[in-house]
Amino acid sequence: MLQTETSDCESWPHCPLNSVTEDASLKSLKSQGGDAVTEASKREYLRIMSHRYQGACRKEKHLILSEIEKNLQMHRKSAIRVLGVIKQKRPKETRGRRRIYNDFVVQHLKKIWLEMGQLCSRRMKKALPRWLRHYDAPEVTKVMLSRMGKTTIDRYLKPYKAQYRRHWNSGTKSGRYIKTIIPLKPLDYNVTTVGHVEADTVHHCGGALSGVYAITLTVTDVWTSWTECRAMWGLSMKGVTECMTDIEKYLPYKIKEVSTDNGSEFLNYEFERYFRGNERESPVKLQRGRAYKKNDQCYVEQKNFTHVRELFGWDRMDKKELIEVMNDIYRHEWSMLQNLFYPQMKLQSKLRVGAKYKKKYSDPQTPLERVLASPSVAPEVKEKLRKLEHDTNPFELKKMIETKLKVINKLLNKAEGASA
Repeated sequence: MLQTETSDCESWPHCPLNSVTEDASLKSLKSQGGDAVTEASKREYLRIMSHRYQGACRKEKHLILSEIEKNLQMHRKSAIRVLGVIKQKRPKETRGRRRIYNDFVVQHLKKIWLEMGQLCSRRMKKALPRWLRHYDAPEVTKVMLSRMGKTTIDRYLKPYKAQYRRHWNSGTKSGRYIKTIIPLKPLDYNVTTVGHVEADTVHHCGGALSGVYAITLTVTDVWTSWTECRAMWGLSMKGVTECMTDIEKYLPYKIKEVSTDNGSEFLNYEFERYFRGNERESPVKLQRGRAYKKNDQCYVEQKNFTHVRELFGWDRMDKKELIEVMNDIYRHEWSMLQNLFYPQMKLQSKLRVGAKYKKKYSDPQTPLERVLASPSVAPEVKEKLRKLEHDTNPFELKKMIETKLKVINKLLNKAEGASA
């Protein structure tokens, strides 16, 4: 330790002791009537006084400096500088509040965030209790994850988040000859019960609208956000009607009203007869949005991304065998995962302040929670859904989806190899 301190003192360029030449012929300094005091003795004396000086109070430091000034005939400020150079290095103290979540917890947070489909912090905080019930991790880690707040989740996930921006072509063709039969949606349209759905189609064309390819029909309930998707081969009136028939079997409520865009797959007599025909106990009301106003169908438009594009991407699905696999995923794993385990926020109010909009959202709730809170849903249906949610493991659903997606990728790669 003494050697380290000596090197610190010697490395200081302005140290008064370094102004004396250090060689074999070093001259001795003599006090009046005293013995010779060598430079080595001076350094040793200052080293000892430095240890006393660092741990002394203000009064004791004053006495130590006076003693050095008297014994070595050194200027007081020079003695202070010398004692400051010789002091021992202390570890740097970290300021702020002590860290609660270590790297192990953060890694599990990242892992479960990826498993949950990269939800935002508010939705993730709401969904964590259901997912942690089936998550494989130490109990202490689960408790730490459940206690983590929304802002903390955002802060720890910030290095891992990535933004994706994609554009795709529109395959909507106007249905001109039946617009007078299906009225426009009123501007003061407001929904307060279940059964009011919006429908739209998503083209898996890969950027080229020519030829025949898979198309997904997305149907979402405005009030509960319960969403069902089905795939069909090519865009046709019959395909849309068949998908609608299959979707209605899996809905926990009856459809009362259907809102669509102005595409010819919806504005046709077969689609109109399906909902207003005599086969139904009560006819379903049909209405459409304004042309080129996507915000009239905002509820289903956002589901086109979260429920279709995030699952299958923008690849071209031009092999007919894919339809069966896609519908298998839609009917079972994907429907339960989105409707039972993924909370969603709904816009409550929007206020314009200057050039910006201030939006207020509701607390995140799963579509299942909103269905259970609706008085128009039968009690036996609610009990069946509660049991289904309790017995379902979301991580198993994710594994099954990944397995089936590999089958789809294998079929697509096989088709590309055959065409090459």
